[in-house]
Amino acid sequence: PFTSGADWQLASWLLHSHLSMDAIDEFLSLQLACPDHFLFIKELSISFQSAKELCLCAEMLPSSPHWKSHSLPSGPDQMQTHIYYHDPVECLRSLFGHPLFASHMSFIPWRVWSSSAWTVHIYEDWMSGTHAWNLLDQIPNSAMLLGVVLSSDKTNILVMTGNRVAHLLLLSLANINSDIHSKGSSCSMSYLHFYP
Repeated sequence: PFTSGADWQLASWLLHSHLSMDAIDEFLSLQLACPDHFLFIKELSISFQSAKELCLCAEMLPSSPHWKSHSLPSGPDQMQTHIYYHDPVECLRSLFGHPLFASHMSFIPWRVWSSSAWTVHIYEDWMSGTHAWNLLDQIPNSAMLLGVVLSSDKTNILVMTGNRVAHLLLLSLANINSDIHSKGSSCSMSYLHFYP
């Protein structure tokens, strides 16, 4: 629903700013001082002119996967254990459709060499590796190659709960370029599983 990266940045900032609807409308009615004239923010090439239109655009964004839970069977002397998880296909669909990653994904394997003699192969991302090339030969012409990354982590929940820990399983796409993937703030990892 947003026309450009700058449009998305402004919308994201406004949506995360905790401003009221009136304050957003007031912001959008501000004038910018240009060298030879004044320009209203609404006159910029943004896809919304009011807080209400901004919210309508935000509602058109793909939603994140919903948490599901499952109870594990336990013995008579044990507390019942619950696991919380997302559907992996929904997680991949969410990452695949995220507007931040749209221009930072690779779908065709490539090779980078250190010289024109093709002596040293340089590995940058998953798609530049030999495995991606081998898999490409095994899939039909109409199929797309998606690499899935799984990562686990153990973290403390609260000290007040008796130093309980949670075990997380994270999921991502290897197709996302490594310069974006390595930034923690990019949200390129999706929580797949949560086991307290």
